[in-house]
Amino acid sequence: MMNTNSNRFKLQELIEGKVGCIDPSKLSNHKQSFEKFVVTTDNKEALLNALTEDAGDIFYKGALTYIEAVSAISRGYQSWAIIKLYYAVFYFLRCLFAAHGYGVVKCNGIYTLKIDLGASPVKRDGGKHRGEQVRGDHKTTIYIFEKEFGQSSILLSNKVSDKFVFDWMMSAREGVNYRYAAFSEPEFDFFVSSIKEEGGMLHWISTYLSDPAGSYLFLEQHCCLAVPLFLLKEVRSEFKSRLGLNSPLRDEQYGSLIDLLAGTGLEGSSMFLSLLKD
Repeated sequence: MMNTNSNRFKLQELIEGKVGCIDPSKLSNHKQSFEKFVVTTDNKEALLNALTEDAGDIFYKGALTYIEAVSAISRGYQSWAIIKLYYAVFYFLRCLFAAHGYGVVKCNGIYTLKIDLGASPVKRDGGKHRGEQVRGDHKTTIYIFEKEFGQSSILLSNKVSDKFVFDWMMSAREGVNYRYAAFSEPEFDFFVSSIKEEGGMLHWISTYLSDPAGSYLFLEQHCCLAVPLFLLKEVRSEFKSRLGLNSPLRDEQYGSLIDLLAGTGLEGSSMFLSLLKD
């Protein structure tokens, strides 16, 4: 059985220790100290190391989730794939935050901590954004992205059926999870039908990666696959340039992803595999 107590985010654990919290379930008792925590010359390196380690772990979660969806789609299964692609976006956004020095930490609410001298935790949930309350990990993550990166990101430059890409993907995921009485299988109507034919997945993933305009990001039958792939590519680039993290995956992790890719055509694609490991 997985030992969840020993597999927590390193940045969260480090800050809890710094504010004197021995029992994570009682962190709210230390909220005043938590909110007054400051990045200093003495703790900055340790904080950045913890954030970088967390980033590698989250990257694996994102890559595994995305590839599980790719594998399912290539075999004609779409329902759980839609859910997994949405979660892959969530993980890759967290990776992107880390690449830019933002850690996500919690203390009776969701905060970000920028690993810059003099910075303290900033509360991110509880307010309103575009008329809706910002609450929960996913909506708060999207809010942070739009707040910190929205002006420069192509992902917010257009819409899918009058919705921003993240909202559209969230609606698709909630439809599968909550609104539809049954999964759609054996029907396959959410993605372009050719993607489950022999060589189809390789063709479309290569097409998305070779499209500098990002036009497929905003098309209904392509958005859910193209958006997390776009983020995967961006995260790998930012990891290298900002964190010096050239290979975020351990060898055994990379091997497990290659096994999952079997039969998709991507197991032999240098273009795609370069996004996972140098």
